[in-house]
Amino acid sequence: MKRNPERLAWIVLLTSFFICVSLTVAVPLGVRSYILNARIRQKITLEVQQPPLSVTLAGRGEPVAIAEDRDDIPERTVVDTDATSGRLVMHAPHTDDPVIVATVQLHHNTEVVLSSARSPRFPTSRLPHKVMLEVRAGRVRISVPSHEGRPTVVEVHTPHGAATLTEGSYEVKVNGTTTEVTVRDGQADVSSNERPTQLGPAERAIMDDEELRGPLPAAPSLIVNSDFADPLGKEGWVSYSVEPEVEGEPRGEAQRTEVEGQPVVVIERRGIGHAETGITQILDADIRDFSLLQLHLLLRIKEHDVPVCGSQGTECPVMVRIVYKDADGADREWLQGFYSLLDTRTPGNEPFCKICPIPYKHIHVPEDTWYPYDSDNLVPLLSRDGQAPILIKSITVYASGHTYRSAIAEVELIGQE
Repeated sequence: MKRNPERLAWIVLLTSFFICVSLTVAVPLGVRSYILNARIRQKITLEVQQPPLSVTLAGRGEPVAIAEDRDDIPERTVVDTDATSGRLVMHAPHTDDPVIVATVQLHHNTEVVLSSARSPRFPTSRLPHKVMLEVRAGRVRISVPSHEGRPTVVEVHTPHGAATLTEGSYEVKVNGTTTEVTVRDGQADVSSNERPTQLGPAERAIMDDEELRGPLPAAPSLIVNSDFADPLGKEGWVSYSVEPEVEGEPRGEAQRTEVEGQPVVVIERRGIGHAETGITQILDADIRDFSLLQLHLLLRIKEHDVPVCGSQGTECPVMVRIVYKDADGADREWLQGFYSLLDTRTPGNEPFCKICPIPYKHIHVPEDTWYPYDSDNLVPLLSRDGQAPILIKSITVYASGHTYRSAIAEVELIGQE
Protein backbone atom coordinates (compact mmCIF):
# COMPACT_ATOMS: atom_id res chain seq x y z
CA MET A 1 0.00 0.00 0.00
CA LYS A 2 1.33 3.40 -1.06
CA ARG A 3 2.22 5.80 1.67
CA ASN A 4 0.48 9.18 1.55
CA PRO A 5 2.65 11.80 3.31
CA GLU A 6 0.00 14.46 2.86
CA ARG A 7 -2.69 12.42 4.67
CA LEU A 8 -0.28 11.58 7.50
CA ALA A 9 0.56 15.25 7.90
CA TRP A 10 -3.11 16.18 8.19
CA ILE A 11 -3.69 13.40 10.75
CA VAL A 12 -0.78 14.62 12.87
CA LEU A 13 -1.89 18.23 12.54
CA LEU A 14 -5.54 17.55 13.47
CA THR A 15 -4.58 15.24 16.32
CA SER A 16 -2.26 17.87 17.74
CA PHE A 17 -4.96 20.49 17.40
CA PHE A 18 -7.55 18.42 19.27
CA ILE A 19 -5.03 17.54 21.98
CA CYS A 20 -4.15 21.20 22.38
CA VAL A 21 -7.82 22.23 22.56
CA SER A 22 -8.56 19.42 25.05
CA LEU A 23 -5.68 20.42 27.30
CA THR A 24 -6.66 24.09 27.05
CA VAL A 25 -10.14 23.24 28.33
CA ALA A 26 -9.39 20.29 30.63
CA VAL A 27 -6.49 21.75 32.62
CA PRO A 28 -8.32 24.89 33.82
CA LEU A 29 -11.45 22.83 34.55
CA GLY A 30 -9.39 20.27 36.45
CA VAL A 31 -7.64 22.96 38.45
CA ARG A 32 -10.99 24.64 39.17
CA SER A 33 -12.54 21.34 40.24
CA TYR A 34 -9.60 20.65 42.56
CA ILE A 35 -9.82 24.13 44.12
CA LEU A 36 -13.57 23.82 44.67
CA ASN A 37 -13.65 20.23 45.92
CA ALA A 38 -10.33 19.51 47.61
CA ARG A 39 -10.60 18.94 51.36
CA ILE A 40 -8.16 18.95 54.24
CA ARG A 41 -8.36 17.35 57.68
CA GLN A 42 -9.63 19.49 60.53
CA LYS A 43 -7.73 20.03 63.77
CA ILE A 44 -9.29 17.68 66.31
CA THR A 45 -8.91 17.96 70.07
CA LEU A 46 -10.00 15.44 72.69
CA GLU A 47 -10.77 17.13 76.01
CA VAL A 48 -10.63 14.82 79.02
CA GLN A 49 -13.25 15.91 81.54
CA GLN A 50 -13.29 12.85 83.79
CA PRO A 51 -10.15 10.73 83.22
CA PRO A 52 -9.12 8.37 81.91
CA LEU A 53 -10.68 7.89 78.48
CA SER A 54 -10.14 4.69 76.52
CA VAL A 55 -8.97 5.67 73.03
CA THR A 56 -8.07 3.50 70.05
CA LEU A 57 -6.13 5.66 67.61
CA ALA A 58 -6.45 5.03 63.88
CA GLY A 59 -4.05 2.34 62.67
CA ARG A 60 -3.42 1.02 66.19
CA GLY A 61 -5.35 -1.99 67.36
CA GLU A 62 -4.95 -1.64 71.10
CA PRO A 63 -6.83 0.99 73.15
CA VAL A 64 -4.81 3.32 75.36
CA ALA A 65 -5.83 5.29 78.45
CA ILE A 66 -5.66 9.07 78.01
CA ALA A 67 -5.79 11.25 81.12
CA GLU A 68 -4.95 14.65 79.60
CA ASP A 69 -6.20 16.71 76.68
CA ARG A 70 -4.77 15.74 73.31
CA ASP A 71 -4.65 17.89 70.16
CA ASP A 72 -3.59 15.41 67.47
CA ILE A 73 -6.57 13.06 67.27
CA PRO A 74 -6.63 11.40 63.81
CA GLU A 75 -9.66 10.31 61.84
CA ARG A 76 -11.03 6.80 62.45
CA THR A 77 -10.26 7.10 66.17
CA VAL A 78 -12.54 5.25 68.60
CA VAL A 79 -13.30 6.89 71.96
CA ASP A 80 -14.89 4.79 74.69
CA THR A 81 -16.11 6.09 78.05
CA ASP A 82 -17.02 4.04 81.08
CA ALA A 83 -17.63 6.13 84.19
CA THR A 84 -15.71 8.93 82.47
CA SER A 85 -16.56 11.75 80.09
CA GLY A 86 -14.90 13.88 77.44
CA ARG A 87 -15.45 16.15 74.49
CA LEU A 88 -14.32 16.07 70.87
CA VAL A 89 -13.72 19.52 69.42
CA MET A 90 -13.27 20.02 65.68
CA HIS A 91 -11.47 23.22 64.60
CA ALA A 92 -11.32 24.69 61.12
CA PRO A 93 -7.85 24.36 59.53
CA HIS A 94 -5.76 27.30 58.27
CA THR A 95 -7.12 29.76 60.86
CA ASP A 96 -5.15 31.78 63.37
CA ASP A 97 -8.10 31.85 65.78
CA PRO A 98 -9.43 28.50 67.04
CA VAL A 99 -12.72 28.51 65.12
CA ILE A 100 -14.87 25.62 66.30
CA VAL A 101 -16.63 23.65 63.57
CA ALA A 102 -18.51 21.26 65.90
CA THR A 103 -18.30 19.77 69.38
CA VAL A 104 -19.32 16.30 70.52
CA GLN A 105 -19.94 15.82 74.23
CA LEU A 106 -19.37 12.21 75.30
CA HIS A 107 -21.31 11.09 78.36
CA HIS A 108 -20.78 7.99 80.48
CA ASN A 109 -20.81 4.54 78.85
CA THR A 110 -20.50 5.89 75.32
CA GLU A 111 -18.59 4.61 72.29
CA VAL A 112 -18.00 6.90 69.30
CA VAL A 113 -15.96 6.58 66.12
CA LEU A 114 -14.71 9.81 64.56
CA SER A 115 -15.01 8.65 60.96
CA SER A 116 -13.84 11.86 59.29
CA ALA A 117 -13.63 15.61 59.83
CA ARG A 118 -12.80 17.59 56.69
CA SER A 119 -12.95 21.19 55.50
CA PRO A 120 -12.35 22.77 52.08
CA ARG A 121 -8.65 23.24 51.37
CA PHE A 122 -9.18 26.60 49.64
CA PRO A 123 -11.30 29.56 50.84
CA THR A 124 -12.96 29.94 47.41
CA SER A 125 -14.72 26.58 47.77
CA ARG A 126 -18.42 26.73 48.63
CA LEU A 127 -18.48 23.31 50.27
CA PRO A 128 -19.36 23.15 53.99
CA HIS A 129 -17.26 21.89 56.84
CA LYS A 130 -18.17 18.22 57.21
CA VAL A 131 -17.93 15.83 60.16
CA MET A 132 -18.89 12.15 60.09
CA LEU A 133 -19.47 10.21 63.31
CA GLU A 134 -20.52 6.73 64.25
CA VAL A 135 -22.26 6.46 67.61
CA ARG A 136 -22.19 2.79 68.57
CA ALA A 137 -23.58 3.12 72.09
CA GLY A 138 -24.35 5.68 74.77
CA ARG A 139 -25.28 9.34 74.66
CA VAL A 140 -23.74 12.35 72.93
CA ARG A 141 -24.67 16.02 72.70
CA ILE A 142 -23.62 17.63 69.43
CA SER A 143 -23.28 21.37 69.02
CA VAL A 144 -22.90 22.95 65.58
CA PRO A 145 -22.16 26.69 65.94
CA SER A 146 -23.05 29.21 63.28
CA HIS A 147 -20.42 30.72 60.99
CA GLU A 148 -21.06 33.53 58.56
CA GLY A 149 -18.48 32.36 56.07
CA ARG A 150 -19.15 28.62 55.84
CA PRO A 151 -21.82 26.26 57.22
CA THR A 152 -21.18 22.92 58.89
CA VAL A 153 -22.82 19.56 58.25
CA VAL A 154 -22.52 16.69 60.73
CA GLU A 155 -23.50 13.18 59.66
CA VAL A 156 -24.24 10.76 62.51
CA HIS A 157 -24.54 7.03 61.86
CA THR A 158 -25.91 4.58 64.43
CA PRO A 159 -26.81 0.87 64.30
CA HIS A 160 -30.40 1.87 63.49
CA GLY A 161 -30.10 4.72 60.99
CA ALA A 162 -28.51 8.07 60.25
CA ALA A 163 -29.04 11.77 60.91
CA THR A 164 -27.74 14.84 59.10
CA LEU A 165 -27.38 17.87 61.37
CA THR A 166 -26.87 21.53 60.57
CA GLU A 167 -26.44 24.58 62.81
CA GLY A 168 -27.98 23.91 66.22
CA SER A 169 -27.87 21.68 69.31
CA TYR A 170 -28.72 17.98 69.30
CA GLU A 171 -28.72 14.84 71.43
CA VAL A 172 -28.27 11.27 70.21
CA LYS A 173 -28.91 8.25 72.47
CA VAL A 174 -28.13 4.69 71.41
CA ASN A 175 -28.97 1.61 73.46
CA GLY A 176 -29.11 -2.02 72.45
CA THR A 177 -32.38 -1.80 70.53
CA THR A 178 -33.13 1.85 69.61
CA THR A 179 -31.65 5.21 68.64
CA GLU A 180 -33.25 8.46 69.77
CA VAL A 181 -32.37 11.75 68.04
CA THR A 182 -33.51 14.95 69.77
CA VAL A 183 -33.29 18.47 68.34
CA ARG A 184 -32.92 21.16 70.98
CA ASP A 185 -32.32 23.84 68.38
CA GLY A 186 -31.78 23.54 64.63
CA GLN A 187 -32.88 20.99 62.03
CA ALA A 188 -32.10 17.30 61.50
CA ASP A 189 -32.81 14.99 58.57
CA VAL A 190 -33.23 11.48 59.99
CA SER A 191 -33.53 8.28 57.98
CA SER A 192 -33.96 4.60 58.83
CA ASN A 193 -34.86 1.68 56.58
CA GLU A 194 -35.13 4.10 53.63
CA ARG A 195 -37.76 6.17 55.41
CA PRO A 196 -36.73 9.81 55.90
CA THR A 197 -38.18 12.41 58.24
CA GLN A 198 -37.25 15.96 59.19
CA LEU A 199 -37.06 17.24 62.75
CA GLY A 200 -37.30 20.83 63.95
CA PRO A 201 -36.66 22.45 67.34
CA ALA A 202 -38.06 20.55 70.36
CA GLU A 203 -38.74 17.42 68.26
CA ARG A 204 -37.32 13.91 68.38
CA ALA A 205 -37.38 10.62 66.49
CA ILE A 206 -36.93 7.03 67.65
CA MET A 207 -35.43 4.40 65.34
CA ASP A 208 -35.04 0.66 65.66
CA ASP A 209 -34.35 -2.19 63.27
CA GLU A 210 -37.89 -2.11 61.86
CA GLU A 211 -39.33 1.40 61.96
CA LEU A 212 -38.79 5.11 62.49
CA ARG A 213 -41.22 6.96 64.76
CA GLY A 214 -41.38 10.71 64.54
CA PRO A 215 -41.50 13.63 64.62
CA LEU A 216 -42.41 13.31 68.31
CA PRO A 217 -42.45 16.15 70.85
CA ALA A 218 -39.25 16.42 72.89
CA ALA A 219 -39.13 17.27 76.56
CA PRO A 220 -38.98 21.10 76.56
CA SER A 221 -36.58 23.30 78.49
CA LEU A 222 -38.25 25.69 80.91
CA ILE A 223 -35.39 28.17 80.42
CA VAL A 224 -35.37 30.87 77.76
CA ASN A 225 -32.10 31.58 75.92
CA SER A 226 -30.47 28.49 77.41
CA ASP A 227 -27.44 28.71 75.09
CA PHE A 228 -27.01 32.51 75.39
CA ALA A 229 -27.56 33.08 71.68
CA ASP A 230 -29.28 36.35 72.65
CA PRO A 231 -27.70 39.05 74.85
CA LEU A 232 -28.36 39.16 78.59
CA GLY A 233 -31.32 41.32 79.52
CA LYS A 234 -32.94 40.94 76.10
CA GLU A 235 -34.77 37.72 76.80
CA GLY A 236 -34.83 35.63 79.97
CA TRP A 237 -31.56 36.18 81.79
CA VAL A 238 -30.68 39.21 83.92
CA SER A 239 -27.23 39.77 85.39
CA TYR A 240 -26.61 41.02 88.93
CA SER A 241 -23.77 41.68 91.38
CA VAL A 242 -24.00 41.90 95.19
CA GLU A 243 -22.15 44.67 97.04
CA PRO A 244 -18.78 43.29 98.23
CA GLU A 245 -18.23 42.55 101.89
CA VAL A 246 -15.16 44.84 102.03
CA GLU A 247 -15.94 48.49 101.34
CA GLY A 248 -14.16 49.92 98.33
CA GLU A 249 -13.51 46.51 96.74
CA PRO A 250 -14.76 45.95 93.16
CA ARG A 251 -17.98 44.21 92.28
CA GLY A 252 -17.98 41.21 89.99
CA GLU A 253 -19.26 41.16 86.39
CA ALA A 254 -21.37 38.70 84.42
CA GLN A 255 -21.01 39.34 80.70
CA ARG A 256 -22.00 37.54 77.55
CA THR A 257 -19.05 37.01 75.23
CA GLU A 258 -17.66 34.39 72.85
CA VAL A 259 -15.14 31.68 73.66
CA GLU A 260 -13.79 29.72 70.70
CA GLY A 261 -16.59 31.10 68.54
CA GLN A 262 -19.40 30.06 70.89
CA PRO A 263 -21.57 32.38 73.02
CA VAL A 264 -20.98 32.01 76.76
CA VAL A 265 -21.48 33.99 79.93
CA VAL A 266 -18.29 34.75 81.86
CA ILE A 267 -18.66 35.48 85.58
CA GLU A 268 -15.57 37.06 87.12
CA ARG A 269 -14.23 39.15 89.94
CA ARG A 270 -10.79 39.87 91.39
CA GLY A 271 -10.70 41.24 94.92
CA ILE A 272 -10.76 40.48 98.63
CA GLY A 273 -13.72 39.84 100.85
CA HIS A 274 -16.93 38.04 99.97
CA ALA A 275 -18.89 38.95 96.83
CA GLU A 276 -21.50 37.33 94.62
CA THR A 277 -22.08 37.71 90.88
CA GLY A 278 -24.39 35.88 88.53
CA ILE A 279 -27.37 35.67 86.22
CA THR A 280 -30.96 34.89 87.12
CA GLN A 281 -34.18 34.10 85.30
CA ILE A 282 -37.79 34.17 86.53
CA LEU A 283 -39.62 31.03 85.38
CA ASP A 284 -42.92 30.68 87.28
CA ALA A 285 -43.37 27.28 85.64
CA ASP A 286 -46.12 24.95 86.89
CA ILE A 287 -44.60 21.46 87.28
CA ARG A 288 -47.24 19.71 89.38
CA ASP A 289 -47.86 17.18 86.55
CA PHE A 290 -44.16 16.60 85.79
CA SER A 291 -42.65 13.16 86.28
CA LEU A 292 -39.18 14.31 85.16
CA LEU A 293 -37.22 17.50 85.81
CA GLN A 294 -33.53 17.51 84.92
CA LEU A 295 -30.90 20.24 85.05
CA HIS A 296 -28.20 20.36 82.37
CA LEU A 297 -25.13 22.62 82.58
CA LEU A 298 -21.99 23.09 80.56
CA LEU A 299 -19.50 25.00 82.70
CA ARG A 300 -15.82 25.86 82.91
CA ILE A 301 -13.93 27.07 85.98
CA LYS A 302 -10.87 29.11 85.10
CA GLU A 303 -9.79 30.04 88.64
CA HIS A 304 -10.88 30.71 92.22
CA ASP A 305 -8.87 31.46 95.35
CA VAL A 306 -11.18 30.10 98.07
CA PRO A 307 -10.42 26.36 98.39
CA VAL A 308 -13.36 24.03 97.71
CA CYS A 309 -16.38 26.27 98.46
CA GLY A 310 -15.23 28.06 101.60
CA SER A 311 -15.57 27.24 105.28
CA GLN A 312 -19.38 27.22 105.12
CA GLY A 313 -19.67 25.62 101.72
CA THR A 314 -21.35 28.70 100.20
CA GLU A 315 -18.49 30.20 98.13
CA CYS A 316 -18.23 28.09 94.98
CA PRO A 317 -16.99 29.56 91.68
CA VAL A 318 -20.14 28.10 90.09
CA MET A 319 -23.39 27.60 91.99
CA VAL A 320 -26.95 26.93 90.84
CA ARG A 321 -29.93 27.92 92.93
CA ILE A 322 -33.46 26.79 92.04
CA VAL A 323 -36.24 28.48 94.04
CA TYR A 324 -39.51 26.59 94.06
CA LYS A 325 -42.85 26.31 95.84
CA ASP A 326 -44.08 23.05 97.34
CA ALA A 327 -47.63 21.73 97.65
CA ASP A 328 -48.07 23.49 101.01
CA GLY A 329 -47.23 26.83 99.39
CA ALA A 330 -43.87 27.10 101.17
CA ASP A 331 -40.91 28.63 99.31
CA ARG A 332 -37.89 26.32 99.19
CA GLU A 333 -34.58 26.19 97.33
CA TRP A 334 -32.20 23.62 95.89
CA LEU A 335 -28.45 24.26 95.52
CA GLN A 336 -25.64 22.64 93.58
CA GLY A 337 -22.05 23.90 93.67
CA PHE A 338 -18.95 23.18 91.60
CA TYR A 339 -15.29 23.84 92.43
CA SER A 340 -11.83 23.01 91.08
CA LEU A 341 -9.40 24.16 93.83
CA LEU A 342 -8.84 21.51 96.49
CA ASP A 343 -8.00 22.28 100.11
CA THR A 344 -4.76 20.76 101.36
CA ARG A 345 -5.24 22.02 104.90
CA THR A 346 -6.40 19.84 107.78
CA PRO A 347 -9.26 19.54 108.47
CA GLY A 348 -9.90 21.93 105.55
CA ASN A 349 -13.09 23.09 103.89
CA GLU A 350 -15.74 20.43 103.46
CA PRO A 351 -17.44 19.99 100.04
CA PHE A 352 -21.00 20.70 101.14
CA CYS A 353 -23.19 23.58 102.27
CA LYS A 354 -23.05 23.66 106.08
CA ILE A 355 -25.73 26.29 106.64
CA CYS A 356 -28.31 24.95 104.18
CA PRO A 357 -31.38 23.03 105.41
CA ILE A 358 -30.05 20.13 103.36
CA PRO A 359 -26.23 19.64 103.25
CA TYR A 360 -25.94 19.69 99.46
CA LYS A 361 -22.68 18.10 98.33
CA HIS A 362 -20.64 20.08 95.82
CA ILE A 363 -18.88 18.57 92.80
CA HIS A 364 -15.15 18.71 92.09
CA VAL A 365 -14.41 19.41 88.41
CA PRO A 366 -11.10 19.74 86.50
CA GLU A 367 -9.73 23.26 86.18
CA ASP A 368 -10.07 25.15 82.87
CA THR A 369 -11.96 22.32 81.14
CA TRP A 370 -15.53 22.29 79.90
CA TYR A 371 -17.53 20.09 82.24
CA PRO A 372 -21.06 18.77 81.51
CA TYR A 373 -23.46 18.23 84.37
CA ASP A 374 -26.77 16.40 84.17
CA SER A 375 -28.67 16.07 87.41
CA ASP A 376 -30.76 13.15 88.55
CA ASN A 377 -34.50 13.58 88.35
CA LEU A 378 -35.15 16.66 90.50
CA VAL A 379 -38.81 15.89 91.20
CA PRO A 380 -38.07 13.43 94.04
CA LEU A 381 -35.07 15.52 95.16
CA LEU A 382 -37.24 18.62 95.56
CA SER A 383 -39.94 16.68 97.41
CA ARG A 384 -39.42 17.36 101.13
CA ASP A 385 -41.54 16.34 104.08
CA GLY A 386 -43.81 14.49 101.71
CA GLN A 387 -44.62 17.64 99.73
CA ALA A 388 -43.90 17.58 96.00
CA PRO A 389 -42.80 20.72 94.11
CA ILE A 390 -45.57 22.46 92.18
CA LEU A 391 -43.95 25.66 90.86
CA ILE A 392 -40.40 26.53 89.76
CA LYS A 393 -40.11 30.23 90.59
CA SER A 394 -36.59 31.03 89.37
CA ILE A 395 -33.14 29.73 88.56
CA THR A 396 -29.86 31.52 89.32
CA VAL A 397 -26.35 30.63 88.19
CA TYR A 398 -23.71 32.53 90.10
CA ALA A 399 -20.19 32.65 91.53
CA SER A 400 -19.46 33.37 95.17
CA GLY A 401 -16.18 34.07 96.94
CA HIS A 402 -13.29 36.51 96.62
CA THR A 403 -11.59 36.01 93.25
CA TYR A 404 -13.27 33.85 90.65
CA ARG A 405 -13.56 33.42 86.90
CA SER A 406 -15.98 30.93 85.39
CA ALA A 407 -17.81 30.43 82.11
CA ILE A 408 -21.28 29.01 81.46
CA ALA A 409 -22.19 27.80 77.96
CA GLU A 410 -25.49 25.94 78.44
CA VAL A 411 -28.24 25.96 81.09
CA GLU A 412 -31.29 23.77 80.51
CA LEU A 413 -34.07 22.71 82.87
CA ILE A 414 -35.84 19.94 80.99
CA GLY A 415 -39.30 18.90 82.13
CA GLN A 416 -41.57 16.09 81.04
CA GLU A 417 -45.08 15.20 82.16
